[in-house]
Amino acid sequence: MNSEARKHIALLIFALSPEAEKQQKNLAGEKRLYELLNQRTITLAKTLGVPYFHFTEKEQEGENFGERYTHAVKKVFSMGYEGIITIGNDTPALSAVHLQSAYKNLHAGNAVLGPSLDGGFYLLAISRSSFSEEAFLSISWKSPFVFRQMQQYLKERNEGLYILNALGDLDTQSDVAFVLDKHNNI
Repeated sequence: MNSEARKHIALLIFALSPEAEKQQKNLAGEKRLYELLNQRTITLAKTLGVPYFHFTEKEQEGENFGERYTHAVKKVFSMGYEGIITIGNDTPALSAVHLQSAYKNLHAGNAVLGPSLDGGFYLLAISRSSFSEEAFLSISWKSPFVFRQMQQYLKERNEGLYILNALGDLDTQSDVAFVLDKHNNI
């Protein structure tokens, strides 16, 4: 993939600042956990070699998660990008391989979804032509139906769809304990 092709796709990191994450999720590890998650995600984003944007609470606009996420996607597309890969900072097993796969599939004309174990998704890659603000706002965000609803939305738009492997994300104290236990046993 040449550098010209890479200019047409951007990466959106949709994640709060460490202070806001700590206040909202109140997980163990204090602010340092969220600092590490953000640092890791930004380092990972840089490996893809595309422009990336980190939307924290300072850049997010809207009354709820769905409005804030939809606005962020819309904002990146308004900068002229033809494709976008969106990730958060709360999926410790997300790797450069996942991002490269998303990039290659998006570049080939397919949408990409990375399902979370809780029914959401940790990665979405779509083209500008696939994006509908109205449809995104109708998704039941923060519910166990998000992945299925997004999958259905993409099918209805006749998008080719590539599904990545399911990964766990960090939403609760038990999620953190599970990840820590899993990594301690490796």
